[in-house]
Amino acid sequence: MNTTMKKYILISFLLTIICSMTIAKNNEVEVPIILTEIVVNPDGSHNGPQRSLESTLVIYQSGNTFIFGEPLAGCSVNLLLDNVVVYSDFVGTDGTVTIPTSLTGTFELCVTIGTQVFSAEIVL
Repeated sequence: MNTTMKKYILISFLLTIICSMTIAKNNEVEVPIILTEIVVNPDGSHNGPQRSLESTLVIYQSGNTFIFGEPLAGCSVNLLLDNVVVYSDFVGTDGTVTIPTSLTGTFELCVTIGTQVFSAEIVL
């Protein structure tokens, strides 16, 4: 399978996730959020290992609650506004993080899993 075909399959998969929505227990819509990995050294320069640019993480947003899943319990979550951390928390044992309702607007959501950092723009 060539690189172009892999990209088309990845894009198709991501579009399918974006287009599909599920209903939460409280009848609110869960919207999929696709976070991409922040890559410091994508081309292997500066004597570091080359990294793939295709790493993504899919979570769900229902209002101010973000559903990561129980396997990500304990991971760090930061909410940034203009590159300043305005809220920080950890994924709970139930796999969720609820952002205070006092925070509204567009933010950058950063999730740290081990040494990987994933990011996406969100609206609260």
